[in-house]
Amino acid sequence: MTLHTSTYKGKRILIILKDGKKIVDKFKDKKSGWIITEEYGKISTSLVKSMTIYKQDAIQRNAKN
Repeated sequence: MTLHTSTYKGKRILIILKDGKKIVDKFKDKKSGWIITEEYGKISTSLVKSMTIYKQDAIQRNAKN
């Protein structure tokens, strides 16, 4: 299965690495095997387990209900 690693620039994303580390950062670009974020910088897609749009606000709203 191919990893989906593209989204709108400036969108806050959650990246979960294969070692379990979680990174929340703003997406800048996707270049040949690399995800580029605003704060963290370049992340190799070979190290990434999953990437998704970060929706902390929705998580907090659901927790209150």
